[in-house]
Amino acid sequence: MVIGINCGHTLEGPGAGAVGVIKESEHTRLVGNALMKKLTDAGVDVVNCTVDKAVSQEAYLEKAVQTANQAAVELFISIHFNASTAHNAQGTETYTYGGEKHAAALAICSHLTKLGFSNRGVKDGSGLYVIRRTKARAILVEVCFCDNGKDVEIYERAGLQDAAADAIYRALCETVIGKEEKEEGDKEKFMGTVGEIANADWRARRIVLPSVVVAQAIKESAWGTSELARKAKALFGIKRNGWNGKIYVKDALEQNADGSYYTVEQTQWRAYDSWEESVYDHNTYIAERSTDGGKTLRYAPVIGCTDYTLAARYLQECGYATDRSYAESLIHDYIEKYRLTEFDG
Repeated sequence: MVIGINCGHTLEGPGAGAVGVIKESEHTRLVGNALMKKLTDAGVDVVNCTVDKAVSQEAYLEKAVQTANQAAVELFISIHFNASTAHNAQGTETYTYGGEKHAAALAICSHLTKLGFSNRGVKDGSGLYVIRRTKARAILVEVCFCDNGKDVEIYERAGLQDAAADAIYRALCETVIGKEEKEEGDKEKFMGTVGEIANADWRARRIVLPSVVVAQAIKESAWGTSELARKAKALFGIKRNGWNGKIYVKDALEQNADGSYYTVEQTQWRAYDSWEESVYDHNTYIAERSTDGGKTLRYAPVIGCTDYTLAARYLQECGYATDRSYAESLIHDYIEKYRLTEFDG
């Protein structure tokens, strides 16, 4: 498990946080740094996604998300302190994409509430930059209201940053950390399921080498846990492109040639009734995709290629993904690491 921690806001200037009874950007770092130490001491891989200075609010947000995406974190947590116009709001809350009440977000609210804060619950953070554009599951945590004297008093009495960090850490221990054995079992099951489907299609149609298909499915669906995989049965991020079947609408995160990221909102993706259908259509897409009416096949070098290194690089060279490290990631992070060539037999 790789967890990205963002200590919210810049220290000063563009992107700086609220200033109330306490300064938000100062305490996001106190809490975030304490949390990172607890996670690191527990053997968790942590990526610090904090940005202290930026030329603009957008630049700060973009850099934080870019750090998380490039490090391929599996969970992204952004620490914040809330503020309200009348300075009378109180409590702790978390934000997730679509307001999804998954276990970690609920547990963080629950444990922070034990410090004395009121529980404002899990809310829809789809409009928040770090929630919308981070590839990993993201949670934005509002510890309490920094401009409310009663909330700050509770925060201080509970033990300040150490108490808040411990509350978040305990929530993660209950829901995320220490579950590696189960996760490994889930990964084995996922690889076996997709590998069997990919191998059967390879024997029947000889389009994309199974090891490459499985690696793509792992990378693009986060082991079958992504929004597309769960809600659209789509293991691969294939846009509509002439598809007449079911579609699923969500934003697309793309990468520019300079390494920066941008979002294409309300993108239409292909949706399926099963993962098997997703694998079959993925291979059909590779075999038939053409931009000149069928005169040339876009992915011709990939079709039937029996060398996984070449097949992965051909995919990228032919424009399958905007991620500049896509091919090398398939090869080293998945095919070789998890010995996926066993599915090529």
